[in-house]
Amino acid sequence: MSDDRLGDLPDEDIPHDVRAALAQLLEEARGAASTGDAETAAALLETAGTVAENKLPPGERRDRIRQGCETARGALPDGDLAAEYAGAALGYVPEA
Repeated sequence: MSDDRLGDLPDEDIPHDVRAALAQLLEEARGAASTGDAETAAALLETAGTVAENKLPPGERRDRIRQGCETARGALPDGDLAAEYAGAALGYVPEA
């Protein structure tokens, strides 16, 4: 299923391993931020942003995921706010 607003590849054309990696990284980052582990959350968010940059095709989906990661990292050490941004970025990752 594709989100036409994003103007990107259909969800099924994004490799399963990329979708799974991004989902796992963002879920773990959200959890780390929520529990106050800012160092782990920042590292996970940086990795997720790098995966999005290197593995997703250029387009709005990639930009929104990367921006969500950057914004979440910038919100740290406010774990609750960072977790919300990580969750928003996760919303742009197609289900694996």
